[in-house]
Amino acid sequence: MKSNKQSKSRTICILAASALSASLLAYPADMYADTAKPTTGQTVIQHMGTPLLSAKEVKAFTDAYFAKPEVSDMLAGALVVIVKDDKVLLNTGYGYADLETKKKIDPDRTLFRMASISKSITATAMMQLVEEGKIDLKQDITTYMPDIKIVNNTGKPVTVEHLLTHTTGFDYTDSNLVPPQLLQNDEVPLADFLRVNAPTVVRSPGEVYRYDNLASSMQGYIVEKVSGHPFEEYVKTHIFDTLQMKHAAFRMDNDIITNLATGYNIHREPIKPYPNIPTIAPEGGMFATGTDMANFITAHLNNGQFGSSRILKEETMRLMHQTHVDAAGIPLMSYGFESFLHSSHNGQTVIGKGGDLNGYHSWLWLLPDQNVGGMIVVNSDASIPIREDFFTAFMNYFYPKKQEQKNNFSLNQEQLNSFEGFYRSLRTPIITTQVKAIPGGLSVLDAQGEHKLTPVGPLLFVDEKGTPAAFKQDDTGEIAYMYYTAIDSMSEKLAEPSAYNDVAEENPYAKDIYFISSLKAFGDQESSTFRPDEPITRAEFVSVISRLAGIKPNSNVSTFNDLQGHPLASYVQNVVDMGAVTGTPTQNFEPDRPITRQEAAAIIWRTAHNVLGAEAVQAKLSSQPAVWADEAVQFMVGAGLHGPDVTIDANGAADYRPSDKLLRKEAAVIYAKLIQQSLVR
Repeated sequence: MKSNKQSKSRTICILAASALSASLLAYPADMYADTAKPTTGQTVIQHMGTPLLSAKEVKAFTDAYFAKPEVSDMLAGALVVIVKDDKVLLNTGYGYADLETKKKIDPDRTLFRMASISKSITATAMMQLVEEGKIDLKQDITTYMPDIKIVNNTGKPVTVEHLLTHTTGFDYTDSNLVPPQLLQNDEVPLADFLRVNAPTVVRSPGEVYRYDNLASSMQGYIVEKVSGHPFEEYVKTHIFDTLQMKHAAFRMDNDIITNLATGYNIHREPIKPYPNIPTIAPEGGMFATGTDMANFITAHLNNGQFGSSRILKEETMRLMHQTHVDAAGIPLMSYGFESFLHSSHNGQTVIGKGGDLNGYHSWLWLLPDQNVGGMIVVNSDASIPIREDFFTAFMNYFYPKKQEQKNNFSLNQEQLNSFEGFYRSLRTPIITTQVKAIPGGLSVLDAQGEHKLTPVGPLLFVDEKGTPAAFKQDDTGEIAYMYYTAIDSMSEKLAEPSAYNDVAEENPYAKDIYFISSLKAFGDQESSTFRPDEPITRAEFVSVISRLAGIKPNSNVSTFNDLQGHPLASYVQNVVDMGAVTGTPTQNFEPDRPITRQEAAAIIWRTAHNVLGAEAVQAKLSSQPAVWADEAVQFMVGAGLHGPDVTIDANGAADYRPSDKLLRKEAAVIYAKLIQQSLVR
């Protein structure tokens, strides 16, 4: 098992991958994200009429799906569970639990990391205590965990319901810090983990949806505090044992490792088993088999009943499944479940829960009105598109879309103009969306390409594929938020940045400088000057990556001697943990030394390659960089991550000027291009 220090770095990489990958989809590499796109062509399986959902029909459909070459070619292994009423229609594996030994997946014994599906278990435990009257959904969370100090100057408390619906208003919702004194220990207690990751409430609780890992960690801690039992023991006694989930567990041990399906990276190379941080992780640390999850799905479909046992009353389960947060009528959150992939719902009510950890990616869905549920989990980063594609194929086959009524709604041009602007994901600031008004609708550029949105309501639109896009107004009636393809968070509309005294509108770098300024990437938004022609320091350049990724500054002791006490040390340390930054042989970083252009290229390349699995890009260079920077500089030129500072000669060779100091205006272009790659592909 890896050390906690190594696992902390792994956690940072997971967060960074989720944050950065959508902006890098234009690169010539098969990268992935928490909201990865489906395969280019959705699987279509023909049938005559609407088939009956039966064990025979489900198996035939699923066998045909996994027999398709485009699916089998990207597969390591997959576990599929389909349940109707109280009957398991399918519980089987495809591919392998281990590629090297050709070990098959045993749905009764083979364990998978359920990742964030764990959140639905945690929320179920919370609702049990709500049902018993021990937890009040409307109560301030500090009542139940007074030892976790949360700064909140909004005048509105964060309630238990806000935790369950991911509407806390926290500044950071992806916790990544580990107490320094625990780094060398085998156990990272949940309480200590929450104390060092205690958030600040920066938005009015309940105002806006943002996927919240920290909220689910807090739910687990509240279960501990209120029940008087460790979280994993409470869940085992009140959920796992009751539902005969014989192999499900939150604590990793040798038996878990022995039966765990091997996880694989995007190149289908095996990933060694890694521990959860914290050791008991209510937000994503559960291990389970197909049979375990079939029983959990059955209980939720049957209003809390499993055989002769019950985990929740009918009215509590119905409350749990109801939509509690929406965007202009688009359902977003129930208690412990989310409503994603709306274009695949085909008019059905669908709630679900997805999950992502290195090597493991899952999607669980429930159709409460049909008493049908399912789950798919794959054990390879290369297989991510399968989970969404399979769900879409399942819905199209068994619940095909009904003919839609003609839409007669319209907005005038003045109304459409009010939606224009750039929107930034609250969870991952690097994910941006550009909206422009066009006759009859909106034009949108984002990480998934260009779309046309047609209005179907005052704040609701739909694109060509049927994917809804919703907007939300602030208290003054101005458009403030958008929800569309960045499905794990609302995106906030960016205000026009204040003009810099030293950046004229006609400056060839102005557009990129003001764009990156609107994202607050340089951390100097209060300044009246940008100093475009000054060199940027190593610490300043690196800190931008951390801000754009939306990762909480790391307050632990810095890796480098000369970063101790530096104002940007906490930002740099995050990027160090990604494996994107190296120091000198004397363990120094030289934070205030101007960064060279080839050093900057190396950092961007390592971030893309180490965190996201980006492949090298060849480019013709007229000025040769250092040997250690050659691949990185070619990547920057080949990917177009530069401005007019790079010139091309008559032979098509680029002069990157690798040894020159990187200027602030040039750094702004690099990061602007990094984001905008996805907007112009």
